[in-house]
Amino acid sequence: MTIRFTLLLLVITGLTVPLAAQFRTEKRAADKAYELSAYTLAIEGYRRALTERPDDLETLSRIADAYRMLNELDTARTYYERAMQGGDRQVQPATLLGYAQTLKSLGEYALARPLFEAYASEADQTVGTQYAASIDFAVSQQNETAGYSVAPAPFNSPEADFGPTTPRPDQVVFSSSRIAEGFSGVADNKPYLVQQNTLGALEAPVPLSTGYVSRGGSAGPVSYSPDGSQVVFTRNSFTPGTRMVPEAGIQMSLLLADVSEAGMWNNVRPLPFNGNGYSTGFGTFGADGQAIYFASDRPGGFGGYDLYRARQVNGNWETVPENLGGTVNSQGNEITPYFDGSSLYFSSDWHAGLGAYDIFRAALNDANRPTALFHLGGAVNSPRDDYGFVYDEGQRLGYLTSNRPGGRGMEDIYSVRFTEPMPGPATAVAATAPVGDGLATGPQPGVPRGVRVGEPVPFGTVRGYVSDSRTGGPVSGASVAITKRSSGQAATAQTDAEGAYYVEVEPQTVYDVEVNREGYESITFPVTTAVDPAPDAFGNILVLPIERTYAAAVAPPAPTVATDAPTDTQAAVADPSMVTTVVAKNFSVQVASVAAEPQLSAYNELAPLGEVYHIRDGDRYKVRVGNFATRDEALAAAQQVQNLGYAGSFVVVGQGPVPQTVSGGPSTERAPAAAPPDTSAAVLAPFRVQLGAFAKPENFDRAAATRLGMLGESKRDALTVFYLDGLQTISQAEAARNRAQAAGYAGAYILQLVDGAYVKQ
Repeated sequence: MTIRFTLLLLVITGLTVPLAAQFRTEKRAADKAYELSAYTLAIEGYRRALTERPDDLETLSRIADAYRMLNELDTARTYYERAMQGGDRQVQPATLLGYAQTLKSLGEYALARPLFEAYASEADQTVGTQYAASIDFAVSQQNETAGYSVAPAPFNSPEADFGPTTPRPDQVVFSSSRIAEGFSGVADNKPYLVQQNTLGALEAPVPLSTGYVSRGGSAGPVSYSPDGSQVVFTRNSFTPGTRMVPEAGIQMSLLLADVSEAGMWNNVRPLPFNGNGYSTGFGTFGADGQAIYFASDRPGGFGGYDLYRARQVNGNWETVPENLGGTVNSQGNEITPYFDGSSLYFSSDWHAGLGAYDIFRAALNDANRPTALFHLGGAVNSPRDDYGFVYDEGQRLGYLTSNRPGGRGMEDIYSVRFTEPMPGPATAVAATAPVGDGLATGPQPGVPRGVRVGEPVPFGTVRGYVSDSRTGGPVSGASVAITKRSSGQAATAQTDAEGAYYVEVEPQTVYDVEVNREGYESITFPVTTAVDPAPDAFGNILVLPIERTYAAAVAPPAPTVATDAPTDTQAAVADPSMVTTVVAKNFSVQVASVAAEPQLSAYNELAPLGEVYHIRDGDRYKVRVGNFATRDEALAAAQQVQNLGYAGSFVVVGQGPVPQTVSGGPSTERAPAAAPPDTSAAVLAPFRVQLGAFAKPENFDRAAATRLGMLGESKRDALTVFYLDGLQTISQAEAARNRAQAAGYAGAYILQLVDGAYVKQ
C-alpha cells in the first residue's frame, strides 16, 4: 500500500509541475501581447492559460479587459463576473473599475453604480465619485434627443469606418479598414471619398487618390483647410477590430500637406508640436484655417488626452500649443475636437455622459476659450464610444463615429440632422450652467416681455429681438453684427426700445451673429436662413447680465487649515506676509500673446503711448503697454494701439510693467513692490474662484473645499456663496479653478476684482 501510494503521488506531482509551467508560459506570452495592445493574440493566450487555472484572478481580469478593448462587452462582462466570484480573494481596483465601465457601456446603470461607489471607497474617491454621479445624468439623458436625429450612413462596411469630414458640401471623406483592390495582406486604414451625385444621392465610396504613401502608420482621420489648399492628417497605429480610443494603446502624430489642384498631397511634413514619448492626433483646422485643434497626452495637461490649439503665426505653426483649459479638459480623456467658428465639439470619457465616450459642445467666449459644456443628448450619444463629430450649419447635416450596437462593423459612421430650430442664441442662457444641463437649441420662441407681437416687418428684411435672460424684458441699445460666412460681408444694427433689430438677408445662407451690450455677456452664434425667410427668422436672443459681486468692507474670513499637511497654496495664503493689500487698480493694453519670450524692441512704435513690457502667464508671454490710472485712459490708448495695426489689442486690469534687469543674459522678471496697506477698506485679493451658491450652506462640505485653498464665503440674498480666496495672479486663479473642477465643482469659475467689485472673468 505504501509503495502504491508513493507511486501515485509521484505521478500526480509529475503532472502538476508541467501544468504549472505551461500556465506560466501561456500567461507570460499573453501578457506581452496585451502590453503591445495585441488584444486578439492576448485573448488566445489567456484562454489557453485559463484551461490550466480557470480561477486565476489576474488572467480573468486581463482577458476581460482585452475583450472590452475589442468592444465585445458581453464576453468581457462574463469574465469580469468570474473574476468577481473569487471568494475570499479580492480583485484589483482596476478590475472593479473596468467591470463598472463595461456595465455602464451596456446600459446597466443600476448595476454599475455600486461598483463605482466601491471603487471610490477602495481606490480613488475622485474618479469613483465622478462616474457614480454620472449615472444619474445618464438615466435622465438617455431618451433626450436634444433635437437631433441620427441614422447609419449608407456607405458603412463590415470593417471599421471612422473619421468623417466634409471638404465640400457634396463630399464626405472618411477613413476605413475595408479591404480594397490590391490588398497587400496587411490590415490598415486609409482615406475614402464619397461624392454626391446631381440628384443629391451619395455614390459608392472610392479610395481617395492623394499620391501619399504612408510610412510608419496609416493615414487618417483627415481635415482640409477651409480653402482646400492644405490637409492635416493623423498618422495612426489603429488596429482593425480594436477600439480607436486612448486606453486601447493608440499611437498618433500629426502631419501637414499642401493639396494640389488635382487633389494630390505634396510637401508632407510633421507639425512642430509633435513629440517623442507622447501622441498627438485627431487634428482639425479651425474655421479660419489659421489654427489647428487636436488631442494629445503630452506632459503638463490635466490628465489623459487633453485638447490643444496651435496657431499659425507669420506662416509658421506654433511649437508650443495652447491647452484649451479646465472647462473642457479633465483628468480623463478628451479627443476629436471640431471647431465650426462658434462652438467647439469634442468627445470625453470623463464629463457626465451616457457611457464610454460622449460628444459635447463647448460654448466659447470672445477669445475662443471654452466657458461652458453641453451634452448633445441621447440621439447623438449612446452608452458606447461616440466621437469624431462634424457638423455643417449650411446643410444642417453632420456625421459622427460610433461603435454602438446595430451597426455593420466595429466602428460605423452615422449621419446627424438637427430637426429643431437652429442652435445658437440659447447658449447665452446656459453660459454659466453646469455640465450636463442639456443642449442649447436655438433662438428662443416669442418676443421680449411687454413687446407687441404681429408688428409688420419692412419689405426685404427680417427681424430679431434681444432680451434679458433674467427678466425677459427687451434690451435696447445692443449692437448686433451680422456676417455672411461665405464672403465675410458684414452689416450692423442696433436694437430699439423694444429690443428689436432689422437686417437684410439672403435665403439659404449661413450668417454669424454677434451681440454686444454693456452690462451683458457677449454672444456669438450662427443662423441659417430658410428658402423663404420668415419675418422673425432671427428669433429672440437671450443675453445674460454680467454678475458683479461687490466686496464688503469687512475683513475676510480667517482661513481654515485642514489637519493634513497644507498644500503649497494653503501655505502661501496662510502667511500674512504673502497677502497683498489691494488699494488701487491699474490698467494696461494687451498687444500680443506669444509662445516664445518676445523681443520688446519689435514694439518700439508703441513706446510713446506708455511703457512696453511683458509678463509670463503659464506657457504664454503677454506683451502689454501701460500703466494707466483709469480705464478711460487705457481705452484711449487701446484705440491708438489698434490704429497702429494691432487689431486684437484690448484693455486688461492688474499687474503693471515688470522691472527688467539685464546682466549679461536674459531679462529677469521681478514683481513690483506691494503698495502700503489701506486700513480703511478690506484686504481683498485680486482674484477669487467661486465654487457655488447654496440655499442650505450646511450641505456644503467645507472641510473638502478647504483642501483646495483658503476658503471664503459671503451672503447674496438667500444664498451663501463659497469661494477660494487670496489668489494674487491669474495663473494662481486658473490653477485653483482647475483643482476645484477636478474635485467635482464643475461650475467653478474665476472672479476678478475690478473697481471694488468682483466680476466674472
